[in-house]
Amino acid sequence: MRPVMPPNANPHAPRYKLPSGACDCHLHVYGPFERYPLVAERGYDPDPHSTLDDYLQTHRALGLERAVIVTGSGNGTNNRITLDALKRMNGAFKGLALLDPVITDAQLRELKDGGFSGFRIKANGRGGLSFEQSRRMIERSAGFDWHVEFMSQSMAEVIATVPFLNSLKVPYLFDHVAHAEPHMTRENSEFAELLTILGNQEHAWINLYSFYQLSKSGPPDYHDMVDVIQTIVANRSDNIVWGSNWPHGGVPVPMPDDGDLLDFLVTAVPDETTRNAILAANPAKLYGWPA
Repeated sequence: MRPVMPPNANPHAPRYKLPSGACDCHLHVYGPFERYPLVAERGYDPDPHSTLDDYLQTHRALGLERAVIVTGSGNGTNNRITLDALKRMNGAFKGLALLDPVITDAQLRELKDGGFSGFRIKANGRGGLSFEQSRRMIERSAGFDWHVEFMSQSMAEVIATVPFLNSLKVPYLFDHVAHAEPHMTRENSEFAELLTILGNQEHAWINLYSFYQLSKSGPPDYHDMVDVIQTIVANRSDNIVWGSNWPHGGVPVPMPDDGDLLDFLVTAVPDETTRNAILAANPAKLYGWPA
């Protein structure tokens, strides 16, 4: 099992005042492992400093008010760690589940009532439901106002999956900034198609988290990702959210300072009104907080 670096325990504060309701729309929590054991088939060993208490230190340092905990693959389809964290945060946090297709209706209702706002899908079904299982789960959770997050492996996979996602008739969110790579422009056919989807499809959303993994220039500015993010934002900004991806487990790049990941938005999204919408108003709409 490959080891991982611990998250940065002392991120710097962003160089601008975050709006009320600012939200980190993608993070995982792990441990304590004796209470929340890891599954054997995990891809890596999370660092022990990946608990909710560890994250809250970062959350407060950054000036955030809300967050979305995504049940990590290291916990498999046991969502108890996320459910307990949401209860502790008393409505300030929401959750996204990894679901077992045999979950009972009572267990689904427990997640809904506990603050979950959706679940994750992956094309091969590993670490998330398969497509057909997802379709049945949407039927079973009708009336929950849930959305799905698509765990993509490439932009080509994102585009190929859109017809299926549209057929679910619920909002869907592309993770990992849909794998938009540095310096992509509208001349790139896949990127142009992504922009068309985001601009025209009612239910399509994108999360800017993990842009730092795609950057070749690296920290602290990640300047080679600025143009591609600006193009996405200019295309349509009311369906975009931001996330940290804390604790950055297993990433193949230097451990980021989460303050840099927020400062990146000053350059990539210089308009304060648009930036505030990405950080607060858009997440409120997608995850179900009051505006």
